[in-house]
Amino acid sequence: MGKLRFLAAVIIGKISAFLLDRLFKRGTNTPGAIMLKLCPDALARFKMPPITVCVTGTNGKTSTSNLITHIIRGSGKTVVNNSKGSNMASGIASALVADCTLSGKVKSDVAVLEVDERSSGYIYTKFTPDYILCTNLFRDSIKRNGHSGFIFDKINDNLSEKTTLVLNGNDAISGLLGEGKCRRIYYSVGKTEKSTDRCVDTVCDITACPKCGHILEYEYYHYNHIGVPHCPECGFKMDESVYTATDVDFENGTFIFHDGDGKTAVLPFQKENFFNVFNITGACALCRLIGIDLETISSGIENVAAKTGRFIDKRYGGYELITMLSKNQNPISCSQSLKYLAASEGKKDVVLLITDSNDKKHGHEDISWLYDTDFSPLLSDSVENIYIGGTRCYDLALKLFLTGVDTGKMKLFEDYSRLCGELCENISTEKPTVIYFELYAVRIVDMIKKAAAEKDGKQ
Repeated sequence: MGKLRFLAAVIIGKISAFLLDRLFKRGTNTPGAIMLKLCPDALARFKMPPITVCVTGTNGKTSTSNLITHIIRGSGKTVVNNSKGSNMASGIASALVADCTLSGKVKSDVAVLEVDERSSGYIYTKFTPDYILCTNLFRDSIKRNGHSGFIFDKINDNLSEKTTLVLNGNDAISGLLGEGKCRRIYYSVGKTEKSTDRCVDTVCDITACPKCGHILEYEYYHYNHIGVPHCPECGFKMDESVYTATDVDFENGTFIFHDGDGKTAVLPFQKENFFNVFNITGACALCRLIGIDLETISSGIENVAAKTGRFIDKRYGGYELITMLSKNQNPISCSQSLKYLAASEGKKDVVLLITDSNDKKHGHEDISWLYDTDFSPLLSDSVENIYIGGTRCYDLALKLFLTGVDTGKMKLFEDYSRLCGELCENISTEKPTVIYFELYAVRIVDMIKKAAAEKDGKQ
């Protein structure tokens, strides 16, 4: 009965995936959702490929899993991944059903699956990944994720001893996953010109030794709690990293990757996007572990590394539009994105879009994360106007006021259409417009592009 139910779920899933692709030309998690409705244990019934890689963590999952997928495909292997769907059970099922035979055998050589960290307790009980790469663990949406310790347990409690973990050696939270249970391989980034001897960010998620509770000391910090910690009381420190990044050049956007076998490669990253260095290093580490040569890895990174990430800088006619994508309710992601402002030259206008429960189906009412976010880059004299949109615009304005931002620069709009109208009326070819937005506010960028194009056409 179970086999027949799975067969029916596969057939219907394939049909729905085909129709949705033809109708909407985009990915969706609907086929997987239908499958799991018909056969709740469908994920456990797929016959997975020889290598299954899962990528999880608070920040950087998508960029890292996409980089890994690109590199592996460049090596000549076929890959199934869920970049077109969600990173929860239904999205993963959607990716697998589109790539499997009627019997449920996944046809690709490798599966690279982005996994929502909150869903780990379900997904890792359905199949056993050969490798799990965890990018980091930070505080995230309080409503959904609680705190980093809660998410740590969700992942750690469902790990298999058959899984090899690829962990961030600069993160004293996620770096402790699988202790005493799994094979663990570490990657890390060495000290840079921007590293500090104290935590200069608003949030530091681990200050006490996870072994004895004594206050941790740091050789240096990269950002937040990411750095090189040690305990002067019990001697705790992170295990040595096999794969490392050194000589990070922020001005030219390059760093040196060390592959653990004495080989090195100079790799590009998106300038000033320090997250990108960690994502690339983790992706390279995973690919070397599964046997891909450094030359193939370097070639793959050269093709996509500088083009991926949260920053997109494009011109539409004579207008420069810089978009910066961040996770809503995630202060670390938002703070790191805003640091880009401090590094960008020249005058600029900034648009802040923070969606709320009135803006999307699965909304929220918590705004405490705004007070964990570092908005100080907006104090720069180079920021001339700050457009704030959405139903939470007044809450955000209050936070900026408490940060010391000049209220004369702020322009508040509860309605996105009015914000677009005002912005496009005043958009200038003399300076870029920086759009800082949360995932569900992408639609406003298209409105601005269209208005800017129309204005450019009239001049």
